Amino acid sequence: MDVKFAYYRESVTLDIPEENLIGVLRPGEVHPAQDLRACISENLDHPIGTKPFRELCAGKKKVCLVICDLTRPMETEKVLPVFLERLEQYAPQAEITILIALGTHRPLSGEEIDRLCGSGVQAKYRVVNHAFHDPAELVQIPCDRADVPPVFVNRLLVESDLRLAIGAVKPHPIFGWSGGAKIVIPGVAGYETTGYSHWLSCPHRGVEVMGLVDNPVRQLYESIVVEANLIDFILNAVLTEESRISDVRCGDIIQAHRAAVKLAEASYIRDVAEPADAIIVGTGKWAADLWVGSNAVYQSEFYLRKGGTIVLLGNFPEGISPVHKEIAQYGYLPYREVRKLVEGGPLADDLSTASHLVHLGRVLDAREAECVLLSEGIGREEAQKVGFRYLDSPAEIMGYLKRKHGENLRVLAIPGYNSTPIISSMPQP
Repeated sequence: MDVKFAYYRESVTLDIPEENLIGVLRPGEVHPAQDLRACISENLDHPIGTKPFRELCAGKKKVCLVICDLTRPMETEKVLPVFLERLEQYAPQAEITILIALGTHRPLSGEEIDRLCGSGVQAKYRVVNHAFHDPAELVQIPCDRADVPPVFVNRLLVESDLRLAIGAVKPHPIFGWSGGAKIVIPGVAGYETTGYSHWLSCPHRGVEVMGLVDNPVRQLYESIVVEANLIDFILNAVLTEESRISDVRCGDIIQAHRAAVKLAEASYIRDVAEPADAIIVGTGKWAADLWVGSNAVYQSEFYLRKGGTIVLLGNFPEGISPVHKEIAQYGYLPYREVRKLVEGGPLADDLSTASHLVHLGRVLDAREAECVLLSEGIGREEAQKVGFRYLDSPAEIMGYLKRKHGENLRVLAIPGYNSTPIISSMPQP
């Protein structure tokens, strides 16, 4: 059976014999909103847990609108015009800044900003890449937890009198689900704040975190964002497999987020009949590097039997990561090993990199798995440095898997077209 996998801006087609194929795992069938503008407008006028958008905007002078970057695909270029038109109407004197929530990803170029926001937006409005590494662009916010290091977020957000956020809701290996307060921390947080938030989830297996909306990491940072009053209104979207918007929920940062998660659960929680010997997974149309593409690996922990194999199909034109150069130095490791590098070691001040090593490494450790990489942007030597086996072409994949697992191997295919992990309600033990 021919199966297409997302391979950055291209596709890779593999012929997987039907006798070996458990199935093709995709999000549940949802359709794009028939009238997206009407869908957004209805939710702006009837939000969950807040005043209508018109009332929130009245009299505001300085607006910060936070949006996700290109690694978090959704139809931002179609949502922004509706927001901006409403802001111009309801707060005509306001200075509007669009802040791109990079987390610790690289800044977007002008051409990429046009692609993200839509043509003409950055010519009319101030559009800013979040500067996670620049102390001058960050400000400390209150946090009364003695066990939590100082929390820093983008100054533009704190100094505005109306704070808005647009994002999508998907399973996430640290915060349970994306969306909601996550667009602030880590979206527009300082590097150390992001690192600490990610490190907190490292002692846990991925299946103990992903898909659990009230996990301790989200609860902690959600409470910090709420207490500091950093977001007044959110739009959270549920997406189709092609990353088009199916539906949205607007309003309070917690209540509207939970309502969107409820919608998303029906799409992203998918069970299969048996554990897989091998999972072949695409890394999405927007994963330019392995740092982003590792999302594709996380879901494997739910479906792979112990001793199984993950085949990762990722073009990765920007390599492992243009920002986090240290990954190849250490490779992907279980928590117990990375902890040694953190406690008085070389990664003591770089918890962002340390946690990334764990989040992928804990999947391989929990499933006693091997990860096989097929990539044009990462070569054999680099792949081996992070602990991956390397194959040169798609034609080698099935032969390799049959030699390793036998002629009767069982394969689960995950095309991965919207870069979103799919998870099971019955994860492997």
